[in-house]
Amino acid sequence: MYFNLEAPWDSFRKKVNALFGQDPDIIVGEVYEPEDGSTDFAFALEIRDHEKYLALDRALPKVRKFGTVTLGIVLYDEENAADGNDRVDLYRTIFQGNPLVKDIREAVDFAGAHHGFIRFQPEVIQFFDDDISDFDGNWSGLAQNIAREVFETESAGIHFCTAPLNENAADEPQGE
Repeated sequence: MYFNLEAPWDSFRKKVNALFGQDPDIIVGEVYEPEDGSTDFAFALEIRDHEKYLALDRALPKVRKFGTVTLGIVLYDEENAADGNDRVDLYRTIFQGNPLVKDIREAVDFAGAHHGFIRFQPEVIQFFDDDISDFDGNWSGLAQNIAREVFETESAGIHFCTAPLNENAADEPQGE
């Protein structure tokens, strides 16, 4: 077995790709070194749905730090349309049509605060990542964990979670 370590910014890009790679409206580009020197590395997200672009533009951090290295996330709007929505609708737009998402639900807690729950399918995501703690070098995890890292926090009453294993994936349409 040969151990070759993956840079953390490459791992992060792979997580973003794992989260959105199946979405037909989003193309995740490869990591590159920007000529303008604004960040050490960057990758692009080409978004073919304007509302989804607006939602990602509001929710996704544009720069990530990995020690002294910065990674820029560049969004490209491939379509022009309407304005954004409230926080839950923002994430409905972001994940619309994404097969990793089982559904998006809303609830009100005992204090009257509104919460949105993005519920992912109960499936393991796996990709090669030079993980020396895995015999095959793979990273394995849940979409909820990737979403928490990609979007940094579960702020403003938005929570990422995984639907129970015993729920049938065809029970409810995504985003309802």
